[in-house]
Amino acid sequence: MGRYGQRMSRLLLLGLVAAALLAPVPTGAAEPAPARGLAFERNGDIFLARADGSRPRNLTRTPSREYAPAWSPDGERLLFVGYRDGNAELYVARADGRGVRRVTRHRGEDLTPAWSPDGRRLAFASNRRGEYELYVANADGSGVRRLTRLARPGYGSFSPAWSPDGRRIAFSSAGPTPENPELYSIRPDGGGLKRLTRTKGDVETLGDDGMPSFSPDGRTIVFTSNRTGEGEVWVMRADGSGQRRLAGLPRRDDWAPRFAPDGRTIAFESRALGAGEIWLVRKDGTGARRLLRNAVAPAWRP
Repeated sequence: MGRYGQRMSRLLLLGLVAAALLAPVPTGAAEPAPARGLAFERNGDIFLARADGSRPRNLTRTPSREYAPAWSPDGERLLFVGYRDGNAELYVARADGRGVRRVTRHRGEDLTPAWSPDGRRLAFASNRRGEYELYVANADGSGVRRLTRLARPGYGSFSPAWSPDGRRIAFSSAGPTPENPELYSIRPDGGGLKRLTRTKGDVETLGDDGMPSFSPDGRTIVFTSNRTGEGEVWVMRADGSGQRRLAGLPRRDDWAPRFAPDGRTIAFESRALGAGEIWLVRKDGTGARRLLRNAVAPAWRP
């Protein structure tokens, strides 16, 4: 892909998304959320569809953008990023999209949220102290604590993903390697930092790794990498070994892979010229098929 597409890939891998002002969620009767479903972003709103992609419905219906949906472990609450108060903050709603409540309150930008497996804590990226670093907080937004100290000017840390046992958080950072985001893991207390990927990317060579997601058994991490020239879906063991390409669509960038709750399939977003689709692929890399058009940022309901 061209240099413009490459730069866009870098920006999206770091989670630097622009959003507009968020408006209130509509009131009135709400259809029950499907027990097995997939949340996603479409036209700047959060939608929810059945696991087979059918019956998508808008949960937020605002004139501006909400994005980065993330389900609580019990599937009863949906976390997302919104701009209702003028800057990127975290909000939580019930599974039907109602009862929206603001979780974080700061003048900085809070992005790429993730729940802990027990539902008691959140991890997210924030530039509230200058550069983007990872933070953890209680589920109600209290007790915010800085987790990483890797950023340097213009190069931060993003996209935390908790391991199913809650002992590790995988994430992407370009702090130690400017122009080349790599994957790391760290304990929720900020100790035990470990680098998981080592590519040869730089300002001239693509090698960005980002958007990690653990398999339900915690043994595998699926992630996005453009080390071959286009964004593709890769997998590795949780310790970073055994890295291999899993799937990729020709002349497209494939990002944000997420394991289904049963661990058998992976949903990911695929983009070409700005248009996004959600695709599914088996955990062995076979059977890729399109699930949803005009949709990005898949998030399986547990």
